[in-house]
Amino acid sequence: MYLKSLEMQGFKSFPDKTRLLFDNGVEVKVADGGDAQGVTVIVGPNGSGKSNIADAMRWVLGEISSKSLRGSKMEDVIFGGADSRRPMGYAEVSVTFDNRSDFAKLDCPYDEVTVTRRYYRAGESEYFINRKAVRLKDIYELFMNTGIGRDGYSIIGQGKIAEMVSRKSEERRSVFEDASGIAKYRHKKTESERKLAETEDNMSRLNDIFAEVSSQVLPLQKEAEKAKRAIELLENKKRADVSLWLYDTERLRGELNEAEEAMKHADFDLRNAEDALQALEAQNDKLFEASQSSRQESEQLLTKIREQTDRCHELESSHRVAENSIAHTKELIASTQGSVAGTEKSITAEQAACAEHAKKIGELENLSAELTESRDRLADEQAALERRESELEAVVAQALEDIRAMENEEMDIKVRISVLENAKTTDSDKNSSAMQELDGYRRVSAELEAQCAAKEKTVKGYDAEIEGIDAELTELEGKLEGAVAEQKSTTEAFNNACFRRDSIAQRIATIRSMEEHFEGYSGAVKYVMKQYDEGRITDAHGAPCGVIYGPLSKVISVEDKFITAMEIALGANLQNIVVQDEATAKAAMYALKRGEAGRATFFPLTSMKPATPTKEMTEASGFAGYIGVADTLVSADPKFKGVLSSLLGRTVVFDQIDHATAMAKATGYRVRAVTLDGQLINVGGSFTGGSVRTGNGILSRAGEIKRLETE
Repeated sequence: MYLKSLEMQGFKSFPDKTRLLFDNGVEVKVADGGDAQGVTVIVGPNGSGKSNIADAMRWVLGEISSKSLRGSKMEDVIFGGADSRRPMGYAEVSVTFDNRSDFAKLDCPYDEVTVTRRYYRAGESEYFINRKAVRLKDIYELFMNTGIGRDGYSIIGQGKIAEMVSRKSEERRSVFEDASGIAKYRHKKTESERKLAETEDNMSRLNDIFAEVSSQVLPLQKEAEKAKRAIELLENKKRADVSLWLYDTERLRGELNEAEEAMKHADFDLRNAEDALQALEAQNDKLFEASQSSRQESEQLLTKIREQTDRCHELESSHRVAENSIAHTKELIASTQGSVAGTEKSITAEQAACAEHAKKIGELENLSAELTESRDRLADEQAALERRESELEAVVAQALEDIRAMENEEMDIKVRISVLENAKTTDSDKNSSAMQELDGYRRVSAELEAQCAAKEKTVKGYDAEIEGIDAELTELEGKLEGAVAEQKSTTEAFNNACFRRDSIAQRIATIRSMEEHFEGYSGAVKYVMKQYDEGRITDAHGAPCGVIYGPLSKVISVEDKFITAMEIALGANLQNIVVQDEATAKAAMYALKRGEAGRATFFPLTSMKPATPTKEMTEASGFAGYIGVADTLVSADPKFKGVLSSLLGRTVVFDQIDHATAMAKATGYRVRAVTLDGQLINVGGSFTGGSVRTGNGILSRAGEIKRLETE
């Protein structure tokens, strides 16, 4: 190992990068005629910085004591500046060793080893071996047993030899250990013992922790079982709550339907009663008017009679006046009789209507009686069938008893016949009366066997009928169970569908409410739309403004597959407000300024001009993955085409970023491109992209409402 070079920059009196090369190939002829390696000598007056080179060597090898470097603090090693030079911000020293020699070789795989130390004025230190960051400990271990470390004996300054000689034996021992090559192993031994002690301490703490945790395992296990049981009970409770809620919902829905039906009937009866009452009131009004008119006519006639009587007295024509009065009185009586006749006709019509209602009531009562009679008749038939069933069961039971009695009697007769036959064979001298009795018994036995066969046939018929009824009953019970199960599953599916429908309806109402209240839009947009709806937007002279169509997102519609691309391509323009003309835009801006409600951007239809396609856009249409120009993928009223073309007329849509990148490179990044998943390539070559949260944009709300309504 040979010292090859020493490089300093910013260290003490070396502000500029200074490199000292040490050539190990120089040979020197000595007095006795032998050869020796060369020696590098640095010569200079006092204060020229000779000792700074030795300090630099000691510092780069890991010296951490500022006093050993002839300073009060470590910051003193950095060049402090001069009249013509500014202070340095850091100090850096690098020393290079040739590691190809087998003698005192460094424990490093490189043929050339460069150790670098850098110190910043802020107090941060960095260490490098061959430009790879290491620790101070690594440098200390690298030079251990070589004698050139921070405590090594190879760097000997003024008074160093006397210091080494005057040391105690224990202190000199480290020098000899370093020279003999055992210091490194003693250091490793010390490190190993320290690590073993730390490991023993860790094992002790681990055992304590294990003992503590072991004592808690059983209670925690019980608590875990309780927690699992609690979770199961909670799930059961949730299912029970849901079932109860569904049952209550169904019951309340049924009660609600019944209440609505009853309300409909009551409403119908109320309307009928109100109609009848109005008709009667109308007739009463007519009769009252007729009575009033008759009374007025009567009063007028009486007035005329008095006048005529006075005139008759005056003209001395009392007789004629009397006759005229009689005639007028007769006419009054006739007219009064006519009004009375009209009233009687009205009463007769009302009586006829009452009779008609009474007739209808009677018909309904008769229909109710017929239905009641039909129900009673069906109930009687059901009771008769039940009685018939009971009678058949009694007959079957009686027939079985008769069969058993006949079987017993048949067995008795057979026994008696056997006895008589035995008596016949054993006693051939029996008289003819015994033979006749035997014949009589045989006839009775034959009759009983015939009756028994008939009864058995009848019983078999009844048994077959009962088996058929039982089979039919079993089949009906199976169908009933299947129908009940199907009804249960259908009811459950219906309840789930109703729950899903209600949740979707609530979601639709929420999105519509967000749309109506402009949720997600800026405060200025909300303020303008609210003021416009209330008719408060006027120009500076108080004149009403033109039409404000709303934010751009409200006047366009986009297919679901293009929503993400359009939201990225339009960006904040979705919230900009489309207006009729420039005057309307100025009126809206005046309203924002007057209400101090912020700022907004407006798109007047008269000033927004469509964009013309460029040559590069025409070339882009020939690349793979091209879908179209963005404004052609948006649906809107034709009057908004100018606004859309101005905003999207020079943006093309591709299916994926790779195809868009190939197109952008080929066209020199002169075309703005957006992909279906929201990745954007801007004019000039900048890329914007990443993850996009779909379904949350203001542009996708209309599509979300349509999808939810369809569902």
